[in-house]
Amino acid sequence: MAGPEQGDDGLMLPPQDDRRWLQEQLRALVVALGPGPLATSLLVEPSPRFFPDPWGGGDSSVRRLLLRLCAYAGLPDDLRVGVRIYDAEPARRGEVIGKPVTPRGAQELVVWLASFKGGPGPGAGLEVGVEASAMADPASLVAACARVVSHAHRLAHNLPVSDAYDPRIDVSAVYLGFGLLTADAALRFTSRSSTGAVQNRRVPLRLGSLPPQAICFLLAVQVHVRGEGRAERQRLARALQANQAAFFRHSFAAIERMDPPIGVQLGVPGKDHWPAPPSLAALTAPLAREPEAEPETRRDEDRGVAGMNTGKPVFMVDRSLAPRLGRVLFMGALMLGGVLSRMSPDQGPGMSNIAVIAAGLGLAGLGLGRLFRDRRCSEPKCGGPLTPNDQGLPPLRRRRRRHDRKPQASPRRRGGPPEGRPGVRPHDRRR
Repeated sequence: MAGPEQGDDGLMLPPQDDRRWLQEQLRALVVALGPGPLATSLLVEPSPRFFPDPWGGGDSSVRRLLLRLCAYAGLPDDLRVGVRIYDAEPARRGEVIGKPVTPRGAQELVVWLASFKGGPGPGAGLEVGVEASAMADPASLVAACARVVSHAHRLAHNLPVSDAYDPRIDVSAVYLGFGLLTADAALRFTSRSSTGAVQNRRVPLRLGSLPPQAICFLLAVQVHVRGEGRAERQRLARALQANQAAFFRHSFAAIERMDPPIGVQLGVPGKDHWPAPPSLAALTAPLAREPEAEPETRRDEDRGVAGMNTGKPVFMVDRSLAPRLGRVLFMGALMLGGVLSRMSPDQGPGMSNIAVIAAGLGLAGLGLGRLFRDRRCSEPKCGGPLTPNDQGLPPLRRRRRRHDRKPQASPRRRGGPPEGRPGVRPHDRRR
């Protein structure tokens, strides 16, 4: 293969050996299943145009999403699809079925193929497990479900696959037309806030076993095989994130320089021998297997602490403010004195005097802080302030939901904390 290395800066394209492997896997799919999906399947986009089904945030909604993806992948219409969503809280999680062990260096799967049995007969169908945390990120959820359907597609056609982390699943996803979904989800950054002190950090989210350069290379191969024009290529690039769009453009430029053309290398016949492209209107028609919509329990919203501690003790943590006040006064005096001494090195107080003053203020803070108490809820998701007379939990901050305010079953102990729990007072035994 000549040409692709020219102008390759080593960042925008996969390594040469990886590209050869990707092309071999695509060629194996074309030989086994034909050129139809690669050349004529719909390039599915994460938009209502491709997913018109109602969304209720529960098991039934995920099932509808999977059924729609199965239709795009060409899986049998009578394939039974089951979904089970697992809560992050151990008390509500239950037994997790079929979740694969995460290899070192890989990211934990949030949607996985729990079981699959093809063909007619009892027990045939697709069972999928979903982490409740995935429900809050629709873009990643759709891409993860597309990857699961690609996994099932390989199993249905007896194609080799080792486990849920096999990179050949990502190749099949692009082959089936899911490249726009999985390319963006291969590496995304999301901002997360921590409770307590204000913290905003960018967290990388990865889906699949191939890097985004490899998936964008496969997507560029598919677009080149179809002979898409410049306007369509630009539209597809705009649908991707900035990095993925750059990977896609560089890959397409490298593929254009290949001799012989990539289609010939993959064994794709001429357009006259391609099957007819599928109809979007037919694939987005109402699902025939979906019963009438029923009320769902939303799993895409954080329920906070509502109901989480039902039947379990929740305590008032009673702490002295002495350590905190002493630390604030000591560090504040030390830093302020350091700034003043730097501003006026000749006339300002020396660092030895500043250290003595800071130590004195710190000791004063320790003594003064013993007169004040900090009483808060022991639930980490709450942490709200309490008073000794509170019989229930305080309202949640920055949330609409409130804790239940149930009367305490046992009498209050005002003389001190309960035995065996120094510094802790029960303030609500049930939630």
